[in-house]
Amino acid sequence: MTRPITVLLAIPLLLGSAFAQTAAPATAAPAKAEAAPLLASPSSGTLTQSEIDQKIQDAVQKEVAKVKEQLRDEVRAEIQGAQSASEFLGEQEGKKKLGFLELNGYFRFRWDLFNDLNGDLPADPMGWYVWGGNTEISTNPPNGTQTGGNLRLRVAPTFNVSEQVRVKAEIDFLDNVVFGSTPTGRDYNLYSLTSSSQVSPAAGYNWFTSAVQVKRAWGEVQTPVGLLSFGRMPADWGAGIYYNAGGGIDQDFGDNVDRIQFSIPLGQFLGGLALTPYYEWAGSGITYAGTFNTVGIGQPVNWTQDDDAGAIGFMASRTDTPDQLRRKLEKGATSLSYGLLFNYKSQRFGLPTLSLQTPSPTGIVPSGAGTPVVLVNRDASAFTVDLFIRWVGKKFEIEAEGIGIYGDIGNVGWDPTAAAIPATIRQGAGVLRGKAKLGDGGRFHVGGEAGIASGDQAPGFGNFPGRCNLTLLATDPLRCGQVALPGSVDGNQVGAAYPSLNNYRFNPAYQVDLILWRRILGTVTDAWYLKPTFKWEVLDGLSVGAQVVYSQAIFAASTPSGVNKPLGVELDLGVKYQSDDGFVFFLDYGLLKMLSGFDMTTTSGGVTATTTPSGVAQNIHAGLGIVF
Repeated sequence: MTRPITVLLAIPLLLGSAFAQTAAPATAAPAKAEAAPLLASPSSGTLTQSEIDQKIQDAVQKEVAKVKEQLRDEVRAEIQGAQSASEFLGEQEGKKKLGFLELNGYFRFRWDLFNDLNGDLPADPMGWYVWGGNTEISTNPPNGTQTGGNLRLRVAPTFNVSEQVRVKAEIDFLDNVVFGSTPTGRDYNLYSLTSSSQVSPAAGYNWFTSAVQVKRAWGEVQTPVGLLSFGRMPADWGAGIYYNAGGGIDQDFGDNVDRIQFSIPLGQFLGGLALTPYYEWAGSGITYAGTFNTVGIGQPVNWTQDDDAGAIGFMASRTDTPDQLRRKLEKGATSLSYGLLFNYKSQRFGLPTLSLQTPSPTGIVPSGAGTPVVLVNRDASAFTVDLFIRWVGKKFEIEAEGIGIYGDIGNVGWDPTAAAIPATIRQGAGVLRGKAKLGDGGRFHVGGEAGIASGDQAPGFGNFPGRCNLTLLATDPLRCGQVALPGSVDGNQVGAAYPSLNNYRFNPAYQVDLILWRRILGTVTDAWYLKPTFKWEVLDGLSVGAQVVYSQAIFAASTPSGVNKPLGVELDLGVKYQSDDGFVFFLDYGLLKMLSGFDMTTTSGGVTATTTPSGVAQNIHAGLGIVF
């Protein structure tokens, strides 16, 4: 492209040079006429004609050379400008074009050793042990050491249809499949000892889930006004105690929501604020296969809107991207992020067949005319307000989130013929965490965290409200659906005697510790905790850390003891390394001392005895991974 421009610009230079050379003799004539006074000047002396001609010629050539140099400068400038434009256009053309397919994700392997997580405690009044892992199932109570490894391949593809339109997904392969859990079948091998291979997991046959699980799939369209998103997508908000996408390599949880939302940037008006209204399908109730009532063909249909639960809300937030945060910190500035979330969720009716105690049918034929479906009048609604703020500087970080939920349930029961059992929803929770970065380069992080989640006087913590009473026969109508018995670790929290659902549950993807809340109780609820933290970035990519967590129940009635609030003191140590090319290694060690809140009182043969947790619970948690 530069060659034609160069030739065109060089033509005036050639013509100018030729013109200057032919114009020299013609210019000499008037120069001679002007030379007459020089000849007549007494101070100049007498010059011969040849000397005069030589002087005139030298003067002309000097002027020609000057003009030629000016022309060269102009041509050079034009050529450089053309080359710069060409190089710029070349760079634009040479830029990495938007690829149709982008692949992100990770592969991980994890190994755990659990020791004495049950604390030598007996089963609670509903037949459940503190540690659901039930180490050494041949003993009673289950105690001892348990080890095992698992893996996951997570692929998050992005299909770029254009610069403005894309489709995203998240797919897990062999999600948390335990090593050695799917050996070749029993028809070929009577004993695991004789198996020499593993087969692909199949849900309902040799594993709990299928080998491939599509967790998310959604679309994004960038419009002149804002970003439209629709589908089954991740949800993340603030510190993560409400919505948490759980994107870390050591995560087992993460929120996937069926939602349509539209994010509108208001930066030109409100300094970087974005407003995102949304509608979310929380539950569609029962569905049937479709017109042909055949699984695999046609379009499945939501049987009725009466039992649907949905949420409408908005998010207003101002956040910095990682690049914006990095640039601000490099300039010595600070970053302030904040947001407000509000939603209203409601459900009018409920179907008895969707209770946690009755398996939902995989397909159903709508009843004929004159056969009405009997529904439970749920009449439930709740308002949620969540606020977060995050302030980050080069030497410090402070973050806080608080949430409140206010609502009512007209009937918490599942029997449409029984009298309604109303209940209120009054939940609240909050977390505050921060750290100071000390030393050269801020490699020493000293900080702390405090969290609290509301509770109630009902027995058990309430993380697993669908828990049944295993001490009763499967045919006993009181086995499931009843409020947890006093002294139980967990169970249903709401009923006629306890007409409130007040225990807020931290999102399980929000990791507080290694053992108590993550492994034993599930997540923070009906309790508060304090956690001092320390981290040392030894080298780029290599860090070591330590934390101590003290946890205590809000209501003693929620603990297994029924009278004591202290739950435990835990020490967690860890080391993590991540290379520039994506290799990850981590090793954590947790040590938990259960406190008096886990004292269990049992009665056998008319004798009542109280068992106190003994020893310490330990967990060694290691992992290898590759992030891409």
